[in-house]
Amino acid sequence: MSEITLTDEQKQQVVERLNSIKIADKICKDTVKNPELSLALLDVLEKGGVEDGCEKSKGSLFYTIGTELRNSAGENRDALAKYVGEDKITSSQQLKAAFSFLKKLKEGELISENSQAFEQATGVGVTVTVEQIQSVIEKIFEENAEELEQKKHSLKGKLIGKLKSNPDMKWANGKDLMSEFNKALIAKIGEPVKQQKKKKNNNNNNNNQGKKSNKNNNKEEEYIPVRPKDCSKIKLTDILKYENKNIEVSGWIHNIRKQKKTYFFTIRDTTGFIQCVVGKNLVNLPSSIDLIREACITVCGNVTRPPKKNHAPYSGLEIQVEYWELLGKSDISLEERLNRESNVSVLFDQRHLALRQEELGYYLKLRSVVTQKMREHYFEKDYFEVTPPTIVQTQAEGGSELFKVDYYGEEAYLTQSSQLYLETVCPSVGKCFCLLSSYRAEESKTRRHLAEYSHLEAEMPFVTFDDLLNEIEDLVCDTVQRVLDSKYGEMLLKVNPDAKVPKRPFKRMNYTDAITWLRENNVISEKTGKLFEFGEDIPEKPERFMVDTIGEPIFLCRFPVEIKAFYMPKCPEDPRLTDSTDLLVPNVGEIVGGSMRINDYNELISAYEREGIDHEPYYWFTDQRKFGSFPHGGYGLGLERFLCWLFNEYHIRNVCLYPRYIGRCKP
Repeated sequence: MSEITLTDEQKQQVVERLNSIKIADKICKDTVKNPELSLALLDVLEKGGVEDGCEKSKGSLFYTIGTELRNSAGENRDALAKYVGEDKITSSQQLKAAFSFLKKLKEGELISENSQAFEQATGVGVTVTVEQIQSVIEKIFEENAEELEQKKHSLKGKLIGKLKSNPDMKWANGKDLMSEFNKALIAKIGEPVKQQKKKKNNNNNNNNQGKKSNKNNNKEEEYIPVRPKDCSKIKLTDILKYENKNIEVSGWIHNIRKQKKTYFFTIRDTTGFIQCVVGKNLVNLPSSIDLIREACITVCGNVTRPPKKNHAPYSGLEIQVEYWELLGKSDISLEERLNRESNVSVLFDQRHLALRQEELGYYLKLRSVVTQKMREHYFEKDYFEVTPPTIVQTQAEGGSELFKVDYYGEEAYLTQSSQLYLETVCPSVGKCFCLLSSYRAEESKTRRHLAEYSHLEAEMPFVTFDDLLNEIEDLVCDTVQRVLDSKYGEMLLKVNPDAKVPKRPFKRMNYTDAITWLRENNVISEKTGKLFEFGEDIPEKPERFMVDTIGEPIFLCRFPVEIKAFYMPKCPEDPRLTDSTDLLVPNVGEIVGGSMRINDYNELISAYEREGIDHEPYYWFTDQRKFGSFPHGGYGLGLERFLCWLFNEYHIRNVCLYPRYIGRCKP
């Protein structure tokens, strides 16, 4: 397996180029540790026409392009770099809109072919003048005149929110927006009044003893926090039951905002989140320095519902903290190791900390729920779960994709699939399944490939090809329905508001029909440079383009013998084809591969010979055809791809605990 490395000269070039666009030294050092990202950034800067550096804001845009599209070298990345280089895209808001536009493009589509729609979607060429900004501000002040007169500068935040959300201000320059707003507000109601500290006038006493007495009386007593009585120890999932009651909860500080007299922080206890308000007395304690992100603490206080104007996030409730106790300190170096500017490589190096992010926490929980619901589905349909070995001496797919293992002096491999073992179990238990890791030594860096993935596989005796398709369809639909019906259904909809059970029955399309569709839609084979012909394997991009265009799950069936595994039987009606299927879903592509299995001894021996496979190591698999062979079929589902589809997540690595792919085997 080849791995990209940078020479010392290249590393120095990367650092110099990044310094020239005002990227922080810490980020530069992290970047050169990732050769793939480094080369992508050099290419982006070249395509963006950056020769002698640029201002920091522009440099951040180039860096974001390199980070987000480092695996997507091509005309679209070049086009984005050029738009930034020519100052047509000048803000992170425009760039975010550009990324959204790219996601909606069909496979193979270019920005240059959709330039008018792209520029409209990203605000290119839109100029918001100072006069326009002033006009909108004046209108907002008129609409809120009475409230503005009463609340003065305390209404500032609300008015800024209205200004920024105004459609006409979408592409306005942020600095101009705030500058004009502040000038207009002062002109309207004057400067904010500064609160003068009141000096205490103590009565003078010529008597020294009296002075000493006054001094002692005026000295503030040190505040000692006391744990409130009658606190109910709870989990945040039950917080709605405890409004206006004293509670105790333990967790981690998810984020914190410190003001002079008040701290606001969100605590996370793995079941939920809630805002906590820490008042002056506790803020002034020396120990309050320990209140930083990811510190583990216990808080006690009263659960309140603030007024609507001060709406609390998450449940709408907040805790008025009366007592807190530090359980585990957090180090301030966390902000340097992991922050909003961290690139993708750093995020995966620090995956153990990144997993504490809200969305990734949802992914991990829902992953567990999905596998639970899959098992429920199987058990209710009388399947049995088995656990085949993952160190093997046979192959189920291509030999070039095997990870070799020295097994006590013998050559062995990490399994590509447990299918062959599942077939041997059918005569014993009947329908069976397993959920284990499978390994593919593919040097693929696409958004849907992993070196190690969770493989849900099932085998069924005495089924027809149509039965097989129905079983796969039932698993997919029933699993989604069970998740949505569970107490975690709301969490799934928070992750993907469009999550729903797909319409049944799924569309069924033969391989020959797919070739016809690709030809009719002028999809060119990257391998030949021509229209697709019968017998060619359909790669990921055209396959995904087809399913995204059709817009619904598709069973792609009956592939040619030459491009499928040795154990798949030929179709009785056309011996060029196999009784095989892939389930394709929009935005992801293939998530399931399945087939009927050869059950004739002679046909299996011929398949070994056709593929040049020594059948001796497969004696135990071949014996199934000698001792009571039976019709059967099965399939394998890639769990991570299924989750990407269910969550509407773009990249497969984000739904893994610790992803393994080419160049990544830590932590």
